[in-house]
Amino acid sequence: MSLFGAKQIHPRTFEPLLTKKIPMRIRNTFNFKNEGTLVTASPDADTKKTVKCVSAIRHSALIDVRGGSMVGTPGTAAKIFTTLAKAGVNVMMISQNPSESSITIVVKNTDLDKAVNSLEMELLGKIIKKLEVTTNVAIIALIGSGMRGTIGVASRVFGAVTKKKVNVVVITQGSSELHLAFVVKDSDCKSAVNALHDEFELAKTN
Repeated sequence: MSLFGAKQIHPRTFEPLLTKKIPMRIRNTFNFKNEGTLVTASPDADTKKTVKCVSAIRHSALIDVRGGSMVGTPGTAAKIFTTLAKAGVNVMMISQNPSESSITIVVKNTDLDKAVNSLEMELLGKIIKKLEVTTNVAIIALIGSGMRGTIGVASRVFGAVTKKKVNVVVITQGSSELHLAFVVKDSDCKSAVNALHDEFELAKTN
């Protein structure tokens, strides 16, 4: 939540609290009557909410890295991410197809030029055959401990955004099932987030 949401709280702020299992309550300074969100070391066993939070990172860009030489070649992803790291590019999201012939990464719009330039200079014509870029995209992330093991969450997510005629470009989910993220056009971001808030009744969530 701290990564995708408001930038007032850095993710590392939570590290000492997690170590000592100290609960933390996040309040809205513009609405003191609201109880806010209580962050604890373990989820509430009685929670009925599958999704607790929907956040977005806008003004991003998608780079599709392709190449037949990538298939079955150990260290391909490492070379790509090492190249980007040396250029000072932070990768916010990663997706790879099962054939291993392409890796899709999402970066900030402001990092796009140096990301593409570094990949072209270091790897194009070697392990990379082609780069395709899509600008002005947004990452939408759903977070919630209730998502784990719950059948139909993804169906509800993509059903809700489909009703708003929003096209999903890339999807990724961790094995923990606590987090689901996908990419849409930046212009569709607000519509998609609102649809998800309505679908999971997040206005009722403290």
